[in-house]
Amino acid sequence: MDDLRQAIIASAQRLQIDPRDLATVVSYETAGTFDPWKAGPVTQHGQHRGLIQWGEPQRQRYGVTQGMPVAAQMQAAERYLADAGFKPGMGMLDLYSAINAGRVGRYNASDAGNGGAPGTVRDKVEQQFGPHRAKAEAFLGGSFTPQMAATTPGSAPVVPGPTSLVNAVAGAPMARPDDLGAILALADADPVKKQQSKMALRQQQDAAEKARRAALFGGDGVASLYG
Repeated sequence: MDDLRQAIIASAQRLQIDPRDLATVVSYETAGTFDPWKAGPVTQHGQHRGLIQWGEPQRQRYGVTQGMPVAAQMQAAERYLADAGFKPGMGMLDLYSAINAGRVGRYNASDAGNGGAPGTVRDKVEQQFGPHRAKAEAFLGGSFTPQMAATTPGSAPVVPGPTSLVNAVAGAPMARPDDLGAILALADADPVKKQQSKMALRQQQDAAEKARRAALFGGDGVASLYG
């Protein structure tokens, strides 16, 4: 599972969010399994599957297929989040609103009528994420091994970018997944430096990100994964 662990950390770095938040959402959406092809509910969008429970139209749009490298699936999730209005540095509520309700800011939306768990986006984040936060922290720290389906194909590892989360926070050397606890403690201990790093990264990435989105997608609308 090192490939998925590193893919989550790399995506969180690009999104400028806490990797624990991203891993918590993945744990919740996969029922704590971190299974990249986890089957979910069947809705008007067909059979939901994967790390953020893609509907069939969304899998087709973002190129998500069974057996693809988990790094590629996480990068597809980044594109989905961008189309749903998620901006670098946004928090957990907007992260999960984008995934569960199709757009950021829809904290009172619920997918219970479409086969999802009872409760609004806010309810789930505030009342249902607790056990998954603990699993996410253990998974990122290397001490939690989820039970994978026997038929789940293997995934190719992702190579981290030139700047690790430690680099972004304090200019320290490239981090390994085992260093995550120290990385997160450092980020929490120096929020001013973390914010400065976010601002600098944001300035560097804005132009490239706009060009990438324009090249990949013709519009800014995105359907909710659940409807």
